[in-house]
Amino acid sequence: VCWSFVHFDLDVETKSPIIRTDLDLDAVRSVRNHGGWEDVLHVAAVGGWNAPHPPPGPTAADWAEAFADFNAREGNAFDGLDWDLEGHDDRDGPTSQFSIETLNMMADVSVLLKERYGLSVSMAPAESYLDSLAEDDAFSLDLNLPPRPWDEVDPDAPAADGFAHAGRQCYARVLHRAGSRTFDWVSIQLYEKFSRFLHESTVGARRRGTEPTNAQVEGVTARTVKFFDGFRVDLGPPYGRTRISVDPDRLVYGFANGWADGEKFVKVEEKALRQIFRRLKIRGAMFWTIEEEGTAGIHMADMITRAIRASIDDEEEDFDDDDYDDDDNIRDGKSPDRDEL
Repeated sequence: VCWSFVHFDLDVETKSPIIRTDLDLDAVRSVRNHGGWEDVLHVAAVGGWNAPHPPPGPTAADWAEAFADFNAREGNAFDGLDWDLEGHDDRDGPTSQFSIETLNMMADVSVLLKERYGLSVSMAPAESYLDSLAEDDAFSLDLNLPPRPWDEVDPDAPAADGFAHAGRQCYARVLHRAGSRTFDWVSIQLYEKFSRFLHESTVGARRRGTEPTNAQVEGVTARTVKFFDGFRVDLGPPYGRTRISVDPDRLVYGFANGWADGEKFVKVEEKALRQIFRRLKIRGAMFWTIEEEGTAGIHMADMITRAIRASIDDEEEDFDDDDYDDDDNIRDGKSPDRDEL
């Protein structure tokens, strides 16, 4: 369970680093200590949309100690931390851009929390913040960019022109600096507004004559292969053009539950989830958000559970591998096959 949100802040009087939250920590502990749920992992999400970014000044060691101390005072309510720093509705606001210092701090805090304090560390970038299928190796600190491939007015698509809240590979620097193995999982928010995944599985699928379910399965497969193969991002000094990769056993894909409209936010098909887990040995799936469970009759936790069980029990009668062409990279031997993934 990822509890949203906590924030890195400074004490008004001492200017020392503190952790601030509006979460009901008694409720967190109550859920954590519930009988029969002892194996559930609980992490604190840092950030969120429209949320403040950590202020400059403290070192990574200061922030890591502040979080560890906060957690200890609260009875070790959390098993770790999940990075979810994002942009802002105000495109000219200070959090519509990252600083290099913030990205470096995120990476260094991750290493310290993992190695010094023994905590779990994960990240949940919007797809445009860590896009394995990006057209080029461009990197940007800006979080107010037109979303690709929606950056051209498209008569067949909803009006995406004027929407400009995407990033460009910013989390790649965090991943590279800390090392991908620092993170217990990397959750890609495919439910980002006007995401590449949405375009592929709606507008792109209609143009190709592909069924939405097939398009969603193909899209997740292509991303998983590319994350395994690696892709290049020009991270700037001192790293330059660098290979970024994430192993399938650390990849988590994020979907929306009942609040998704299928036009601005992708609406995943249950059949697609079943086929994804049948084809790919990824870490898992996550969804935003628990409070929307049951909206429009959609219970995403149940959908994901059924999909995983079907993949384990091999009972999916309507799945046919012959309906799907292998990715070109798989066919030419540059990537592992589906069973290895």
